[in-house]
Amino acid sequence: MSTPNSKQKFPDDKTLQRIRDKLSDPSYEGGDFAVPSNASKTDLAKYEICQLIAKYRREHNLMQKQIAEQIGVDESRISDLLHGRIEGFTLDRLVSYGEKIYPTLRIKILAA
Repeated sequence: MSTPNSKQKFPDDKTLQRIRDKLSDPSYEGGDFAVPSNASKTDLAKYEICQLIAKYRREHNLMQKQIAEQIGVDESRISDLLHGRIEGFTLDRLVSYGEKIYPTLRIKILAA
């Protein structure tokens, strides 16, 4: 048990390896999610909007609850959004959330 004056030590190698193994497990369901390399263009766009909203939160030092109120959704939905859990959102829904915090939001589609 640590006291207020004790120094916090960095985890030992065994602990770090256990954490790495857990986070590397394909079935791990916690933490942030990244878009897989074979993601659809729609999923990439959805993820990008989530990242834009997360950036807004960081830049304005807002709590999850404040973002939820600003967008008009439950805090649990914002948690999913901020952690990149895009499967529960449609692209048009995420665009509407983005417009609520960035009123001049513009979406650009390019044919390559």
